[in-house]
Amino acid sequence: TGGSTTASMTWADFHYYSVQRGMQQIDALMHSRIANLFYAKYGRRDSQEQCGAGSHTNNRTTGGTASRGMTDTIGYEEASSINPNVTNSLIENSVHQYAWYREKDDYGGATVTQVNNICCLGYEDIYGHKYDMMDGVDLPNDTGNSGKWRIWMPDGSTRLVKGSVSSGIWITAVAHGKYMDVIPVGSVSGSSSTNYCDIYYISTASSRVVYRGDNNANPSGGVSMSYASYDSSYTYTSIGSRLAFRGRLVKASSAVAFKAISEVA
Repeated sequence: TGGSTTASMTWADFHYYSVQRGMQQIDALMHSRIANLFYAKYGRRDSQEQCGAGSHTNNRTTGGTASRGMTDTIGYEEASSINPNVTNSLIENSVHQYAWYREKDDYGGATVTQVNNICCLGYEDIYGHKYDMMDGVDLPNDTGNSGKWRIWMPDGSTRLVKGSVSSGIWITAVAHGKYMDVIPVGSVSGSSSTNYCDIYYISTASSRVVYRGDNNANPSGGVSMSYASYDSSYTYTSIGSRLAFRGRLVKASSAVAFKAISEVA
């Protein structure tokens, strides 16, 4: 905490450094599960209105939600119902920037505190701020596979899922299926406040990687947003990733044994 998250690094480099630490980037399966859990918990698909959009920058200071643990932030809709004087700052005349924590004042009354980061399902800035480059997925876009997501499963196998080839659409439907994927399909476009409330960008050029979440507090962002337009060498100040672990967890026999563990790259 205290700085901002890593950006301007290629997908290949971020992947390499993740593996060297015994970890990986957040993958497509993880992101889809986060989106599905959000829909189930809140009964809606507009994550920016539910948990806020955060400050409109890709250089937020990390750790802004750490002191409150896994508590989710709230959006303008709920915050303004508690305090009508909260900051009313619209981005592209569509989404309110910032997020808030619901708290209590000295007399037990409801109050809110404004923050720059969002927290959704316990994840800080799981959408907005910077894109998350994803592991375990790409779009080969070779013969017969235009628009198909290739997803690596934990056992090393791969599967192909046909997604939309219409870029810039507001997502109205997703391929879900056995694995509960959140992969945009079709060509019908919605809006920032209807259906999935997020945008899908895609290029059908060969070998595209996939980002999720969007950057800043753009109205196009949220837990469903996907961006599959660039190859693994592209970098930008608004594109980062998120370290993740997938593997077997072993409980140490004691505190002494845990402290004796050494890192294995």
